[in-house]
Amino acid sequence: MRVTYTLAALGMLICGHATAADAPTELLMPPDIPVTDKEGHTEGFVTLLQQRGPVIISFFYTSCESLCDVTNGILYGVDQIVMENGSEPITLVSLSIDPMPDTPAALNANAANFSPSKEWLWLTAGMRGTDPLLDGLGVSFDSIFAHDPMFLVGDFCSFRFTRVIGLPEPAQLIELAREIPECAAS
Repeated sequence: MRVTYTLAALGMLICGHATAADAPTELLMPPDIPVTDKEGHTEGFVTLLQQRGPVIISFFYTSCESLCDVTNGILYGVDQIVMENGSEPITLVSLSIDPMPDTPAALNANAANFSPSKEWLWLTAGMRGTDPLLDGLGVSFDSIFAHDPMFLVGDFCSFRFTRVIGLPEPAQLIELAREIPECAAS
């Protein structure tokens, strides 16, 4: 099963742990670009996430044969821990960086490998929206084929995010998400 392989690869790749706790927060103001989920539903990116509390975003593409499954494996670990503990949900977002092949059907097929909870969203901004959305999130890759694993942990109420580059333990991402103050507007 792909999840078992991904978690095994994750275990082998984590030599030095990402220092997520030391990362500074930054203000990010992404545009409310329409995104489509793995089921084909479309909504503005910010609108979709604004009232959901803490969010962990990762970046991937469905034909990736390197670290994408590892980063999604980390989110799988977060998803499993949060579900097992019955604690407050954390919204997880796997955001496609390759809009041409990453249709809702491709997202759905990739997501099925991880048995995601309802709190784990698989999104694409399509051909027109991907670059402006990535720009708004302060993300740029010289090549999608050689991008570093990256997570953004924050919320769409304060728009404050911690950027984690590398392969953190799921518990580190959960800890960062739990440190986010409750939004006064929610």
